[in-house]
Amino acid sequence: MNAATSTRERLLDAAEACLRRDGIRRTTVAGVAEEAGVSRAGLYKHFPDKATLLSAALIRRDQAFWAEAHERVGRAAGMAAKVAEAVVMSRSSPLGPLALELQEAEPQAFASVMGTFADDIVPGLAGFWEHHLARAQEAGEVRADLDLTGAAEWILRIVISLVQVPGLAVDVADRVSVRAYLQTYLVPALT
Repeated sequence: MNAATSTRERLLDAAEACLRRDGIRRTTVAGVAEEAGVSRAGLYKHFPDKATLLSAALIRRDQAFWAEAHERVGRAAGMAAKVAEAVVMSRSSPLGPLALELQEAEPQAFASVMGTFADDIVPGLAGFWEHHLARAQEAGEVRADLDLTGAAEWILRIVISLVQVPGLAVDVADRVSVRAYLQTYLVPALT
């Protein structure tokens, strides 16, 4: 681990500790920097603002969720089932227990913090799907000429939409309904 990574990890550890102790509104950039033993200027080299720092800490905290997600999505047979599994998991705990606690305790502050997460999280989540698409491509489940990077981002956007935007065509609380919906609309684009 290089020095920049080490400092970033210390900052994320400190941000998580402050969030657990103080919540979102009472956590400050100065407090996180002090907790990490880093100057405020040093903190700003890694994170441009409080919202980005806190969202990165919440996202990183959920490594166990992503390990489980890789396992569960990897076990599902076919892309429709894989994406449906991700939707079901994301609806139950999209960012883990700490995030759910903060979302419940401070909904407005949570929404303002997590509203900034797209720049930091989208590449990582797209990488999650690129991995699963590459395996599907090796297994002949998706076409050989599929642009994995573009398809991974598209699948991520579909998951986010299904998790967050209500609709009438699919019951997102029902794995079977989600899988059938994806089999009809997603799979033809990938095969």
